[in-house]
Amino acid sequence: MLSTTGSTLRRAVSALLTLAVSLSLAALIGSGQQAAAVPAVPDPDRNSQVVTNWGWHYNVTPSSATGFVNQGYRIVDLEVRSSSPRFDVSYVKNSGTYARAWWWYYGMTPSQVISKLNTNKARLIDIEPYSTAAGTRYAVVMVKNSGSAAKAWGWHYNVPLSTITSYTSNNNMRVIDVDRHASGNRFSAIYIKNTGVDAKSWWHYYNVTSAQVSSLLSQKKARPINLERLSNGRFDVVMQKRAGEYWWWLHGVTATQVHEAANQFGARIFQVKGYSTAAGTRYHALYLGNVDAETRRVQNSAGSMTGKWGFYLKRVGGPTKLGIGHDNQFEPASMIKIVHAVTAMRDIQNNAATTTTTPVTWYAAPGQAARYPGDFDYSDDKNRCAYDSSGNLQTDNTYSDQLGPVIIKQTLQQSDNRTTDALTRRYGFAALNSTKTLAGMTKSSVNHRIGCDGDASPQPLTHNWLTLVDAGKIYERIQDTTLLNTGHRNLLYSYMSGGAIGNGSLKSMIEAEATAAGLSASERATFLSHVVTRSKGGSYGYCPSWGGSGADCNTTTAHSRTVGGTIWLPFKTRAGAISDSPYVYGRYWNAEVPCSFASVDADTCAKFNANQTGISKVSVEMFRAEVKKALATW
Repeated sequence: MLSTTGSTLRRAVSALLTLAVSLSLAALIGSGQQAAAVPAVPDPDRNSQVVTNWGWHYNVTPSSATGFVNQGYRIVDLEVRSSSPRFDVSYVKNSGTYARAWWWYYGMTPSQVISKLNTNKARLIDIEPYSTAAGTRYAVVMVKNSGSAAKAWGWHYNVPLSTITSYTSNNNMRVIDVDRHASGNRFSAIYIKNTGVDAKSWWHYYNVTSAQVSSLLSQKKARPINLERLSNGRFDVVMQKRAGEYWWWLHGVTATQVHEAANQFGARIFQVKGYSTAAGTRYHALYLGNVDAETRRVQNSAGSMTGKWGFYLKRVGGPTKLGIGHDNQFEPASMIKIVHAVTAMRDIQNNAATTTTTPVTWYAAPGQAARYPGDFDYSDDKNRCAYDSSGNLQTDNTYSDQLGPVIIKQTLQQSDNRTTDALTRRYGFAALNSTKTLAGMTKSSVNHRIGCDGDASPQPLTHNWLTLVDAGKIYERIQDTTLLNTGHRNLLYSYMSGGAIGNGSLKSMIEAEATAAGLSASERATFLSHVVTRSKGGSYGYCPSWGGSGADCNTTTAHSRTVGGTIWLPFKTRAGAISDSPYVYGRYWNAEVPCSFASVDADTCAKFNANQTGISKVSVEMFRAEVKKALATW
């Protein structure tokens, strides 16, 4: 049970301490202004989009938060989850733009907070009142109030809303953090002077619905900088005028969705808070952009894509160049078949009894007998599962072919589900997942037979999972010969789709950039001849109720479009030699669309088409900056 602070004695003590705070702050404000030899800057915590490392925790102990802080991070928001206490915490790396001398405390009385502020010559950036058996206590985060971080500021605790309104109005202050006490009608708040670099149009609203928050943000052209959910499901919100930031807010989402949204947005979390609902713990979260300009440009090129989607580009042995949604799990469809192929190639490489010509038995579904590319109906038959609805393997069409030039090659080049199944049966799910572990793929797993449903796969039926980062890992470890030696790596590449790029939008982009860079027709042709790709893609259409009856497919269908691989771009050395530099890359989208399969096939589903158009643009734009760097060496 939460305790309250309603006695006459308690109010008297609160009033006296508030007066002491006001007197103390007057001195702090004066010294801060007089000593500010460095130009003041807005607090980066709620305002900066300079790219930084960051993190968040939910429902953690103080020791867990301290452990992360000791790795060089600074707390920018602290939310109390229980009086134990346990916290939801948002952090940034305490370096560069975000570097501050700072402190955090919990279990504090108001007088203890005042003492710490005076000792540290600090100001508050976050205050959280919470109830304990000993009465109301406070968790606070404070920063040194000096240098570029110096600000005129103030704070109140355990006051009515009228005090906050009056104080901001009479002193030209604006609220940056506000929290309700357990009583429900008293607040603690932090303010900064609404002048200079901190001058903003701003608003604060109390006990409003999520719909009202959205409407107000739109009307005011604002973004939220502080959000507190009430027990009735409504919100207290502080918002300020937008100034071109990339920002987002979510509420009623799971912890996984909070994290995935940060990846999807290309953002960092600067406030997150969990709360209990009938459906379990849910969260609200505030985000600010946290990617470089080139990544954001490529993201924006996608237009109005929906669902989960992303792209990733990393130089082999070097840094990540681009990434949006790249660490989120998605249904990869046939893109994950690279794991099956590498498992087989490692068998060929490491076991003398296995060669590329080793015969492997495989099966085609009844009435779906096409065996090789070029056979009648092969493009349709290769997708058919050779298991019936009870999980029984149908052996009407039994074939035996060489492991390398047929089984692996058709798995990769033709994305043949039947030959892929032959590899699944030969090596087993455990071996396939051992390969992904060996490749360092920590968030991916092979869980079902591709192209098959029902009892043909281990139960309960679940998606295969992949991330673009993990896809990059297996391709990078193929290229750097960690997984395969040079000979077997090159043999694997020969079984894959790709080679020199053909006509298409990627070639058109490169030609345009090469012309702009001043390359002659001969140089352009040479450059293009060195741009090589090896890749594995995939596509699925399925009912949203995975493994269910499929009745929901009458109005909604789910789709996955994926690809990952390696691309080589030609750089010239100072001596003029051409060096083909490898990059690993990937892109995907998983989305439900309000259309039937027939509508998708007829090209009349607008949502589906928007996603296809968006990812097609990304598939070109994600390489543009690196192409320009390569061209600059010519």
